[in-house]
Amino acid sequence: MTFEKTCRVALLAGVIASLAACGNDQRRDPILESAYATIFGGDDKEPAGISEKAVAQTLAATDLPVIRLRIVERKSEALALQIEQNGEHRTYATAERQAIVLRHGMITGTRGLGGDLMSVEEDRVLGLVRGRKAGQAVYVQRFLTPEDVTEEISYHCNVEPDKRVEAAQGKVRTTGTEMVAACTSETGAPFVDYYVVDDGGEIVASRQWLGETTGYITMQQLQR
Repeated sequence: MTFEKTCRVALLAGVIASLAACGNDQRRDPILESAYATIFGGDDKEPAGISEKAVAQTLAATDLPVIRLRIVERKSEALALQIEQNGEHRTYATAERQAIVLRHGMITGTRGLGGDLMSVEEDRVLGLVRGRKAGQAVYVQRFLTPEDVTEEISYHCNVEPDKRVEAAQGKVRTTGTEMVAACTSETGAPFVDYYVVDDGGEIVASRQWLGETTGYITMQQLQR
């Protein structure tokens, strides 16, 4: 399926629900404001989440993998379809071509959201999370600033397994282990990520930190 056809299907199925307007952010590049407003809303209307009917219509309209995304601070939601796979990295896109890259469910990059996550060094943290093991690891995030400068923030993360949980969303029905990664840095804000990892080592649901511009984003696998 071509990217254009995927986007048309997404539009017809009601993939995008634009919610509350974004707050002021000194780090956001003004050039990206229009793209940001397209997906996450730019008016004062009352937020209205993605309905279960829209989710069902989307899943019925495509056999592509589908994820549900929510920017927590802004109460903003979107559905995204997989458009590309390169090895372990899968790229998902909304109908407006904002993109998010996942590696076994861990977010490794974003494009078109403003304050984008350009790349990460995630091998050690991802290995602990996928293996459902406790341990410590270095994790690095790189962001593009409004001045087109790449900002690198290095974290030290403590990773621990927690309870077993049910993961039931969309067509995904599984159980998994909740993993917790508490990360601190000398230059960046501390954060705590949560991952639900199935027995095959795939992250099926999560809350992940994407930097001070975006904050936390939740991800749910709806169709794999």
